[in-house]
Amino acid sequence: MAAQVSTSLQELIREDFLTCKICYDLYVVPKILPCLHSYCQRCLEPLVGNGTLQCPECRLQAEVPAGVASLKTNFFINSLLELFQMKHNKDLECMICSNAERIVAATSRCLDCKDFLCQTCSYGHCCSRLTLHHKVVNLEEFLAGHYDTEARFLQELCCQDHPQEALRFFCDSCSVSICRDCRMLDHFEHKVVSMASAAQRERPSVEQLIKSLEATITCITEQEKAAEEVMEKLKAEAEWIKEKICKYVEDTTAYIFAQKESALAKLNGFLTDQLEEFCLSQKELQSQKDKAVSTQEFSQRILSVGKDYEILHLKGMIRNRAEELQKIRLQQFPSKAPELVIAWDESQQLSEAPLFSLVIPGEQPKRDMQHLEPDSFDQESDEITDSDSSEDLCIGMSNSPTKSSSSYPVWRVKVDYSHSLERDLFCTPNITGIAFVPDTSHILLLDKANDVIKKYSPEGQFQQVLPLPASDSDFSGISVCGEILACSSETYLFFLTLDGQFLRKLQMRGSESSYPLTSYRDSYVAVSEGTLCSISLYNPSGLCVGRIQPANYQGGKFLFIAVNSCEEFVVSDFLKKQIVILEKSGLVLGLLGSSTSLLTKPFSVCVDGKRNIFVVDQFKVIHFSPNSEIGEVILNDQCQVGRPRVLAIDDGELFLVREDGRTDVYSLDVVIREQRPKVYRF
Repeated sequence: MAAQVSTSLQELIREDFLTCKICYDLYVVPKILPCLHSYCQRCLEPLVGNGTLQCPECRLQAEVPAGVASLKTNFFINSLLELFQMKHNKDLECMICSNAERIVAATSRCLDCKDFLCQTCSYGHCCSRLTLHHKVVNLEEFLAGHYDTEARFLQELCCQDHPQEALRFFCDSCSVSICRDCRMLDHFEHKVVSMASAAQRERPSVEQLIKSLEATITCITEQEKAAEEVMEKLKAEAEWIKEKICKYVEDTTAYIFAQKESALAKLNGFLTDQLEEFCLSQKELQSQKDKAVSTQEFSQRILSVGKDYEILHLKGMIRNRAEELQKIRLQQFPSKAPELVIAWDESQQLSEAPLFSLVIPGEQPKRDMQHLEPDSFDQESDEITDSDSSEDLCIGMSNSPTKSSSSYPVWRVKVDYSHSLERDLFCTPNITGIAFVPDTSHILLLDKANDVIKKYSPEGQFQQVLPLPASDSDFSGISVCGEILACSSETYLFFLTLDGQFLRKLQMRGSESSYPLTSYRDSYVAVSEGTLCSISLYNPSGLCVGRIQPANYQGGKFLFIAVNSCEEFVVSDFLKKQIVILEKSGLVLGLLGSSTSLLTKPFSVCVDGKRNIFVVDQFKVIHFSPNSEIGEVILNDQCQVGRPRVLAIDDGELFLVREDGRTDVYSLDVVIREQRPKVYRF
């Protein structure tokens, strides 16, 4: 509860309380506004405009159509001003015996008559029958404020219409204070009560109004406290975000400088080795040149000044030496300049994808997908006919020019946010792989940061943690092949049961730090082999049953991999910045690159049952219909803090793992937009 306000009369009879906040002088005709703030009448008059007046303190608008004079006069302040001015008058004189010729200083005051009296008049005042019972007090004590309460009680306000009469009555009919003359004249037939009775009657209601403000004050106080707590929390969170951004920039800068030093050191080492080879070659060439020049000069001298028999005698030797020098094979110097590849060299990344994004409260986060409006869909092709079987769909990627030139479907995808997987109690995760358990649709997430596999129900509830086998390095890839759970850890492939029990460990090709995985039904696990630009296939027994190597494909780095129902492999190439579509024979069926599509830096990929391709690219998720090289953005999360990283599809739902570890689930509505003639790529 708010503390009860207690104010003494002495605290009110002060210059600061009785000073106008506009002119900073004592009030002159104080007028009170509806907000209970008071100002001099003359100070308020310049503030009136169009019949309205705005309080200088609280800005409350007040209607004053008749001007400032129509506002109520603050008689409370007027009465306090009377006491204040009286007590601060230094030359008080006797109001009985003082005249123009003789001024007698006052020594006392009669509280009843309100007269200042000298010592003689004070004595006579107390002896007179008429004033015998008046209270006469010492002037010094009066000015010191000892009798302010009694003086205030005896103060009377005079009627404006009858200045000689005090206001002693209250007219209930008119709700106005009146004097004795007013009662006998204008208010004779009205209901009139004494001023004391009216005040006594109204005091409880005023007290109740004042008491009701306590709850308001308490509520406001609590709101102030809550606002302070929110501000402190906001400052703390802002400071945390600031520190995180600064640390990220510092770490990134340190990483970039470390990469710079490493690359420059590698370049300098390469240059040093090459220069040493060139110096040795130059020395050898100079030696051979000196021999040829020396032979040429000697032979020229013999021919110029030698005698005939000398020329004939040395001809054979000159010929042998010349032939010997001409047989020397000059060393070829092919260009061995290194090729520079910059991973973060996309201008679109700087212009379209801000490094730091803040979702301001009240703004709509761009979580919903960017897709065409419903009226842009072909209503007649919303349903897929039976003729669009998986066998028919597999024809579209064939490279045989003898195939039928029938049309192929172009799909349109609508994506809507459904829910997010339940957050677990682990530290900030780093999800690098998603897999689905056949028949049960349970979701498995490989958390590289916490070195565990997390299992979720189809509805997204966290269920349990599956153990990972002991390994000297982090796990990065995961896939389910029938009853086998495959996980990759650097150059090793682990086979586990669906409950996490260890079965076997295989050595893989290459020396990559991570190997993404996928599975084709229950037949084999496909491993993307990075800079080897190849794919190895392992059956559930651990045997390598195939290897896919596209012909004449070099200089790339295979990253994420997916396989569709037609056993066509879709791989993201991190260095060449394109999507490669392969047959099991190694034949390249198609390339989706930045020159023909929206791709700038493809990362995670997945496919659905209709051979639609979905790719994470920077802050976007891009969809490609079969045989389409253009693609469309179905999700653009540039304003999300959780940048898209890994995605997978299962039973018409798109699972998208973000950089902050959150996994969002979106429902997919895939319909045929149109039919186009098949275009075969060779």
